[in-house]
Amino acid sequence: MQILQWLVLGLLVTIVPFLLGTIPVKYMNRFQRTPAMMYLCGWFVSFSVFELVSVPFILLERSFTEVVVIYSLVIMILLVVSVWNGYKVIAQLWSWKSWWKDVAKMSWWTRLGWLVVAILLVIQLIHAVVFEYYDGDDSYYVAQAVMTKTFNTMYLRDNYTGYIYPLDIRHALSPTPVYIAWMSKVSGIHPTVIAHSVLSVAWLVLMYCIYEQIGKRLLAKNKDWIPLFLIFIEVWFLYGNISLYTSETFAMTRTWQGKGLMAGVILPALLLSLIYLADQKTRFGNWLLFLTVILSAVFATSIAFMLIPTIVGLSAVLIGWQKRSAKTVLLMGAGCLPCILLGFCYLMLR
Repeated sequence: MQILQWLVLGLLVTIVPFLLGTIPVKYMNRFQRTPAMMYLCGWFVSFSVFELVSVPFILLERSFTEVVVIYSLVIMILLVVSVWNGYKVIAQLWSWKSWWKDVAKMSWWTRLGWLVVAILLVIQLIHAVVFEYYDGDDSYYVAQAVMTKTFNTMYLRDNYTGYIYPLDIRHALSPTPVYIAWMSKVSGIHPTVIAHSVLSVAWLVLMYCIYEQIGKRLLAKNKDWIPLFLIFIEVWFLYGNISLYTSETFAMTRTWQGKGLMAGVILPALLLSLIYLADQKTRFGNWLLFLTVILSAVFATSIAFMLIPTIVGLSAVLIGWQKRSAKTVLLMGAGCLPCILLGFCYLMLR
Protein backbone atom coordinates (compact mmCIF):
# COMPACT_ATOMS: atom_id res chain seq x y z
CA MET A 1 0.00 0.00 0.00
CA GLN A 2 2.79 2.44 0.88
CA ILE A 3 4.52 1.69 -2.41
CA LEU A 4 1.35 2.69 -4.27
CA GLN A 5 1.05 5.87 -2.19
CA TRP A 6 4.64 6.89 -2.93
CA LEU A 7 4.12 6.06 -6.60
CA VAL A 8 1.10 8.39 -6.76
CA LEU A 9 3.04 11.14 -5.00
CA GLY A 10 5.98 10.64 -7.35
CA LEU A 11 3.66 11.08 -10.33
CA LEU A 12 2.23 14.27 -8.81
CA VAL A 13 5.66 15.92 -8.54
CA THR A 14 7.20 14.61 -11.79
CA ILE A 15 4.96 13.38 -14.62
CA VAL A 16 1.96 15.60 -13.90
CA PRO A 17 3.95 18.89 -14.07
CA PHE A 18 5.70 17.74 -17.24
CA LEU A 19 2.40 16.99 -18.97
CA LEU A 20 0.70 20.18 -17.78
CA GLY A 21 3.68 22.13 -19.06
CA THR A 22 2.81 21.30 -22.66
CA ILE A 23 -0.13 23.74 -22.49
CA PRO A 24 2.04 26.91 -22.61
CA VAL A 25 5.19 25.33 -24.10
CA LYS A 26 3.39 24.33 -27.30
CA TYR A 27 2.89 28.02 -28.04
CA MET A 28 6.53 29.03 -27.43
CA ASN A 29 9.35 29.11 -29.95
CA ARG A 30 11.49 26.05 -30.57
CA PHE A 31 14.38 27.31 -28.43
CA GLN A 32 12.08 27.53 -25.39
CA ARG A 33 10.69 24.02 -25.88
CA THR A 34 12.85 22.14 -23.40
CA PRO A 35 12.13 19.60 -20.63
CA ALA A 36 13.12 22.20 -18.01
CA MET A 37 10.63 24.69 -19.46
CA MET A 38 7.91 22.04 -19.51
CA TYR A 39 8.55 21.16 -15.87
CA LEU A 40 8.48 24.74 -14.60
CA CYS A 41 5.46 25.70 -16.71
CA GLY A 42 3.58 22.66 -15.43
CA TRP A 43 4.08 23.65 -11.81
CA PHE A 44 2.87 27.18 -12.45
CA VAL A 45 -0.19 25.90 -14.28
CA SER A 46 -0.89 23.66 -11.28
CA PHE A 47 -0.43 26.51 -8.77
CA SER A 48 -2.54 29.01 -10.70
CA VAL A 49 -5.40 26.58 -11.31
CA PHE A 50 -5.43 25.65 -7.62
CA GLU A 51 -5.62 29.35 -6.73
CA LEU A 52 -8.62 29.86 -9.00
CA VAL A 53 -10.40 26.71 -7.83
CA SER A 54 -9.77 26.78 -4.09
CA VAL A 55 -10.18 30.46 -3.14
CA PRO A 56 -13.97 30.61 -3.80
CA PHE A 57 -14.47 27.48 -1.66
CA ILE A 58 -12.29 28.92 1.10
CA LEU A 59 -14.15 32.24 1.19
CA LEU A 60 -17.50 30.44 1.20
CA GLU A 61 -16.20 28.26 4.05
CA ARG A 62 -16.91 25.05 2.18
CA SER A 63 -15.27 21.72 2.96
CA PHE A 64 -11.79 20.70 1.91
CA THR A 65 -13.22 17.55 0.28
CA GLU A 66 -15.05 19.68 -2.28
CA VAL A 67 -11.79 21.35 -3.29
CA VAL A 68 -10.08 17.96 -3.59
CA VAL A 69 -12.81 16.61 -5.88
CA ILE A 70 -13.14 19.70 -8.10
CA TYR A 71 -9.44 20.42 -8.41
CA SER A 72 -8.55 16.77 -9.10
CA LEU A 73 -11.22 16.68 -11.80
CA VAL A 74 -9.90 19.88 -13.40
CA ILE A 75 -6.33 18.56 -13.35
CA MET A 76 -7.39 15.29 -14.98
CA ILE A 77 -9.17 17.24 -17.73
CA LEU A 78 -6.08 19.41 -18.26
CA LEU A 79 -3.89 16.31 -18.45
CA VAL A 80 -6.10 14.85 -21.16
CA VAL A 81 -6.01 18.16 -23.03
CA SER A 82 -2.22 18.34 -22.61
CA VAL A 83 -1.63 14.87 -24.05
CA TRP A 84 -4.19 15.32 -26.82
CA ASN A 85 -3.00 18.76 -27.84
CA GLY A 86 0.72 18.46 -27.17
CA TYR A 87 1.76 14.88 -27.86
CA LYS A 88 4.01 16.03 -30.70
CA VAL A 89 5.85 18.41 -28.37
CA ILE A 90 6.25 15.63 -25.78
CA ALA A 91 7.60 13.20 -28.40
CA GLN A 92 10.01 15.82 -29.73
CA LEU A 93 11.39 16.81 -26.33
CA TRP A 94 11.80 13.27 -25.07
CA SER A 95 13.52 11.91 -28.17
CA TRP A 96 16.79 10.22 -27.18
CA LYS A 97 18.18 10.89 -30.64
CA SER A 98 17.61 14.61 -30.19
CA TRP A 99 19.30 14.56 -26.78
CA TRP A 100 22.27 12.63 -28.12
CA LYS A 101 22.75 15.09 -30.98
CA ASP A 102 22.77 18.00 -28.53
CA VAL A 103 25.35 16.29 -26.31
CA ALA A 104 27.50 15.35 -29.31
CA LYS A 105 27.68 19.02 -30.36
CA MET A 106 29.04 20.12 -26.97
CA SER A 107 32.71 20.68 -26.33
CA TRP A 108 34.36 18.48 -23.71
CA TRP A 109 34.60 21.26 -21.15
CA THR A 110 30.89 22.07 -21.61
CA ARG A 111 30.05 18.43 -20.85
CA LEU A 112 32.31 18.61 -17.81
CA GLY A 113 30.51 21.76 -16.72
CA TRP A 114 27.10 20.06 -16.93
CA LEU A 115 28.50 17.14 -14.93
CA VAL A 116 29.61 19.54 -12.17
CA VAL A 117 26.15 21.18 -12.27
CA ALA A 118 24.52 17.78 -11.77
CA ILE A 119 26.85 16.84 -8.89
CA LEU A 120 26.27 20.13 -7.06
CA LEU A 121 22.51 19.76 -7.54
CA VAL A 122 22.53 16.25 -6.08
CA ILE A 123 24.55 17.49 -3.10
CA GLN A 124 21.98 20.22 -2.45
CA LEU A 125 19.04 17.83 -2.80
CA ILE A 126 20.60 15.44 -0.31
CA HIS A 127 21.37 18.32 2.03
CA ALA A 128 17.77 19.56 1.80
CA VAL A 129 16.44 16.18 3.00
CA VAL A 130 19.12 14.75 5.30
CA PHE A 131 19.84 18.05 7.06
CA GLU A 132 16.28 19.33 6.99
CA TYR A 133 15.64 22.37 9.11
CA TYR A 134 12.51 22.66 11.26
CA ASP A 135 11.69 26.32 10.88
CA GLY A 136 9.40 28.03 13.38
CA ASP A 137 6.96 28.98 10.61
CA ASP A 138 6.19 25.28 10.19
CA SER A 139 3.89 25.75 13.18
CA TYR A 140 1.67 27.59 10.73
CA TYR A 141 2.30 26.22 7.23
CA VAL A 142 2.68 22.52 7.92
CA ALA A 143 0.23 22.61 10.82
CA GLN A 144 -2.36 24.26 8.57
CA ALA A 145 -1.96 21.47 6.02
CA VAL A 146 -2.41 18.86 8.75
CA MET A 147 -5.45 20.67 10.20
CA THR A 148 -7.01 21.00 6.75
CA LYS A 149 -6.77 17.30 6.07
CA THR A 150 -7.73 16.22 9.60
CA PHE A 151 -10.81 18.42 10.12
CA ASN A 152 -11.88 18.85 6.48
CA THR A 153 -11.93 22.64 6.88
CA MET A 154 -9.78 25.41 5.40
CA TYR A 155 -8.47 28.26 7.58
CA LEU A 156 -11.30 27.80 10.08
CA ARG A 157 -9.33 26.35 13.01
CA ASP A 158 -6.54 27.72 15.12
CA ASN A 159 -3.30 25.91 14.27
CA TYR A 160 -1.99 26.04 17.82
CA THR A 161 -5.06 24.76 19.67
CA GLY A 162 -7.32 23.14 17.09
CA TYR A 163 -10.25 25.26 18.24
CA ILE A 164 -12.83 26.55 15.75
CA TYR A 165 -11.81 30.01 14.65
CA PRO A 166 -13.18 32.72 12.29
CA LEU A 167 -11.88 32.56 8.73
CA ASP A 168 -8.21 33.53 8.64
CA ILE A 169 -8.49 36.07 5.84
CA ARG A 170 -4.83 37.01 6.13
CA HIS A 171 -3.85 33.66 4.62
CA ALA A 172 -7.11 32.50 3.00
CA LEU A 173 -6.25 33.88 -0.44
CA SER A 174 -2.84 32.16 -0.48
CA PRO A 175 -3.64 28.44 -0.13
CA THR A 176 -0.17 26.86 -0.27
CA PRO A 177 -0.86 24.70 2.86
CA VAL A 178 -4.17 23.58 1.36
CA TYR A 179 -2.29 22.54 -1.78
CA ILE A 180 0.05 20.41 0.34
CA ALA A 181 -3.02 18.93 2.05
CA TRP A 182 -4.46 18.11 -1.38
CA MET A 183 -1.29 16.24 -2.35
CA SER A 184 -1.50 14.38 0.96
CA LYS A 185 -5.16 13.52 0.47
CA VAL A 186 -4.61 12.19 -3.05
CA SER A 187 -1.44 10.24 -2.26
CA GLY A 188 -2.05 9.19 1.35
CA ILE A 189 1.36 10.46 2.51
CA HIS A 190 1.41 12.68 5.61
CA PRO A 191 1.61 16.46 4.87
CA THR A 192 4.73 16.89 7.01
CA VAL A 193 6.56 14.22 5.03
CA ILE A 194 5.47 15.80 1.74
CA ALA A 195 6.65 19.25 2.83
CA HIS A 196 10.02 18.33 4.33
CA SER A 197 11.08 15.34 2.25
CA VAL A 198 9.36 15.70 -1.15
CA LEU A 199 8.56 19.33 -1.95
CA SER A 200 11.89 20.43 -0.50
CA VAL A 201 13.45 18.42 -3.34
CA ALA A 202 10.90 18.94 -6.12
CA TRP A 203 10.70 22.71 -5.71
CA LEU A 204 14.49 23.02 -5.46
CA VAL A 205 14.73 21.27 -8.84
CA LEU A 206 12.01 23.63 -10.08
CA MET A 207 14.08 26.61 -8.94
CA TYR A 208 17.14 25.46 -10.88
CA CYS A 209 15.03 24.79 -13.97
CA ILE A 210 14.06 28.46 -13.82
CA TYR A 211 17.66 29.61 -13.46
CA GLU A 212 18.68 27.31 -16.31
CA GLN A 213 16.14 29.00 -18.56
CA ILE A 214 17.29 32.45 -17.43
CA GLY A 215 20.89 31.52 -18.23
CA LYS A 216 19.84 30.07 -21.57
CA ARG A 217 18.16 33.35 -22.52
CA LEU A 218 20.87 35.68 -21.19
CA LEU A 219 23.65 33.60 -22.78
CA ALA A 220 21.83 32.77 -26.02
CA LYS A 221 24.92 33.61 -28.09
CA ASN A 222 27.33 31.81 -25.72
CA LYS A 223 25.56 28.58 -24.78
CA ASP A 224 28.81 26.98 -23.62
CA TRP A 225 28.76 29.40 -20.66
CA ILE A 226 25.37 28.21 -19.35
CA PRO A 227 26.89 25.46 -17.12
CA LEU A 228 29.30 28.00 -15.63
CA PHE A 229 26.36 30.33 -14.91
CA LEU A 230 24.50 27.51 -13.11
CA ILE A 231 27.61 26.51 -11.15
CA PHE A 232 27.90 30.10 -9.96
CA ILE A 233 24.22 30.10 -8.88
CA GLU A 234 24.58 26.74 -7.10
CA VAL A 235 27.68 27.83 -5.17
CA TRP A 236 25.95 31.10 -4.33
CA PHE A 237 23.00 29.21 -2.84
CA LEU A 238 25.25 26.77 -1.00
CA TYR A 239 26.96 29.61 0.85
CA GLY A 240 24.12 32.14 1.00
CA ASN A 241 23.01 31.30 4.53
CA ILE A 242 24.34 34.53 6.04
CA SER A 243 21.06 35.13 7.90
CA LEU A 244 17.64 33.56 8.39
CA TYR A 245 16.04 35.88 5.86
CA THR A 246 18.04 35.59 2.65
CA SER A 247 16.43 34.04 -0.42
CA GLU A 248 19.19 31.40 -0.36
CA THR A 249 18.23 30.34 3.17
CA PHE A 250 14.55 30.28 2.21
CA ALA A 251 15.28 28.13 -0.84
CA MET A 252 17.37 25.58 1.05
CA THR A 253 15.36 25.35 4.27
CA ARG A 254 11.73 26.35 3.73
CA THR A 255 10.76 26.17 0.05
CA TRP A 256 7.48 24.45 0.96
CA GLN A 257 6.35 27.54 2.86
CA GLY A 258 4.56 30.26 0.91
CA LYS A 259 7.17 32.95 1.56
CA GLY A 260 9.97 30.51 0.71
CA LEU A 261 8.22 29.59 -2.53
CA MET A 262 7.85 33.27 -3.34
CA ALA A 263 11.51 34.14 -2.69
CA GLY A 264 13.12 31.06 -4.23
CA VAL A 265 10.80 30.23 -7.13
CA ILE A 266 8.15 32.84 -7.97
CA LEU A 267 10.36 35.94 -8.20
CA PRO A 268 12.99 34.28 -10.45
CA ALA A 269 10.14 32.95 -12.61
CA LEU A 270 8.68 36.44 -12.84
CA LEU A 271 12.09 37.71 -13.99
CA LEU A 272 12.19 34.95 -16.61
CA SER A 273 8.70 35.79 -17.91
CA LEU A 274 9.56 39.51 -18.08
CA ILE A 275 12.71 38.72 -20.07
CA TYR A 276 10.56 36.80 -22.55
CA LEU A 277 8.02 39.62 -22.78
CA ALA A 278 10.86 42.04 -23.56
CA ASP A 279 11.63 40.10 -26.74
CA GLN A 280 10.43 41.69 -29.94
CA LYS A 281 8.50 38.55 -30.90
CA THR A 282 6.47 37.51 -27.87
CA ARG A 283 4.43 34.35 -28.36
CA PHE A 284 1.17 33.32 -26.75
CA GLY A 285 2.94 30.75 -24.58
CA ASN A 286 5.05 33.49 -22.98
CA TRP A 287 1.90 35.38 -22.02
CA LEU A 288 0.46 32.20 -20.51
CA LEU A 289 3.61 31.74 -18.43
CA PHE A 290 3.40 35.39 -17.31
CA LEU A 291 -0.23 35.02 -16.19
CA THR A 292 0.34 31.73 -14.35
CA VAL A 293 3.36 33.17 -12.53
CA ILE A 294 1.29 36.14 -11.30
CA LEU A 295 -1.48 33.84 -10.05
CA SER A 296 1.13 31.58 -8.47
CA ALA A 297 2.54 34.57 -6.58
CA VAL A 298 -0.85 35.13 -4.94
CA PHE A 299 -1.04 31.37 -4.35
CA ALA A 300 2.21 31.62 -2.41
CA THR A 301 1.76 34.71 -0.25
CA SER A 302 -0.50 37.72 0.27
CA ILE A 303 2.52 40.00 -0.12
CA ALA A 304 1.98 39.51 -3.87
CA PHE A 305 -1.00 41.89 -3.80
CA MET A 306 1.39 44.82 -3.44
CA LEU A 307 4.72 43.48 -4.73
CA ILE A 308 3.67 41.96 -8.07
CA PRO A 309 1.69 44.93 -9.48
CA THR A 310 4.57 47.22 -8.50
CA ILE A 311 7.21 45.10 -10.25
CA VAL A 312 5.07 44.42 -13.30
CA GLY A 313 3.94 48.06 -13.55
CA LEU A 314 7.50 49.38 -13.63
CA SER A 315 8.55 46.62 -16.02
CA ALA A 316 5.57 47.33 -18.31
CA VAL A 317 6.66 50.96 -18.70
CA LEU A 318 10.23 49.94 -19.55
CA ILE A 319 9.26 47.09 -21.89
CA GLY A 320 6.57 49.17 -23.58
CA TRP A 321 9.10 51.98 -24.13
CA GLN A 322 11.67 49.56 -25.50
CA LYS A 323 9.20 47.94 -27.91
CA ARG A 324 7.37 51.20 -28.66
CA SER A 325 4.17 49.32 -27.93
CA ALA A 326 1.24 50.58 -25.86
CA LYS A 327 -0.44 47.21 -26.44
CA THR A 328 2.29 45.46 -24.45
CA VAL A 329 1.79 47.84 -21.52
CA LEU A 330 -1.98 47.25 -21.56
CA LEU A 331 -1.60 43.47 -21.78
CA MET A 332 0.88 43.37 -18.90
CA GLY A 333 -1.47 45.55 -16.85
CA ALA A 334 -4.37 43.25 -17.69
CA GLY A 335 -2.27 40.30 -16.53
CA CYS A 336 -2.12 41.88 -13.07
CA LEU A 337 -5.92 42.24 -12.80
CA PRO A 338 -6.46 38.89 -11.00
CA CYS A 339 -3.81 39.87 -8.46
CA ILE A 340 -5.35 43.34 -7.99
CA LEU A 341 -8.89 41.97 -7.68
CA LEU A 342 -7.80 39.46 -5.05
CA GLY A 343 -6.04 42.30 -3.25
CA PHE A 344 -9.30 44.24 -3.12
CA CYS A 345 -11.07 41.14 -1.80
CA TYR A 346 -8.43 40.90 0.92
CA LEU A 347 -8.93 44.55 1.94
CA MET A 348 -12.74 44.25 1.96
CA LEU A 349 -12.83 41.04 3.98
CA ARG A 350 -10.08 41.90 6.42
